Amino acid sequence: MRKKSEVKSVKAPSLTNVAAATIVFALFIAVVLPRVSAYTSANIGGLGSPDMDFLYSGRRLYAIADSYGAGGRRLYVILRWTFDLLWPMAYAWFLVSWTRWLAAWYKKPWVKQLYWIPVAAMLFDYLENTLVTIVMLVFPKPLYALGTMVSVTGLAKWSTLSVAFVVVLVLGMGAIMIRLLRGKE
Repeated sequence: MRKKSEVKSVKAPSLTNVAAATIVFALFIAVVLPRVSAYTSANIGGLGSPDMDFLYSGRRLYAIADSYGAGGRRLYVILRWTFDLLWPMAYAWFLVSWTRWLAAWYKKPWVKQLYWIPVAAMLFDYLENTLVTIVMLVFPKPLYALGTMVSVTGLAKWSTLSVAFVVVLVLGMGAIMIRLLRGKE
């Protein structure tokens, strides 16, 4: 039986895994996201995408859904359950890999658990997509409270995603400092 103070050590991913995650993330940023964005703008139009806003009301979400029209709402749902299943996996893999790889430089056990932050961002992203899908499918039935819940999950997604990137940057700078200090010993 493990002691309460023990935290199971998570093995750092290989550099090959980190490199593969980085390549996939870079391809999404450079190729996939611009193409999907252009396709979405050309085929849906409307007042923009709710998953790009930080905070908005349920009424704002319904205004966006109304601006899409029936065909645009249908396409929006299809994109959420094709492209937007893969994109959160890509950014989570990138962030989890880098966080775990960099955390290996640190002795504090809690640092090795920071990889859960990008996992939370991915889960908030999927929850947001699920709630938006419901709104798009039941439109024009007004479920403004659900629309506001979408906004809150979007805020949670963007907040945890931002923190996850900051964690990677801070861990990276710290790992560089640790390496420099160890080199002087």
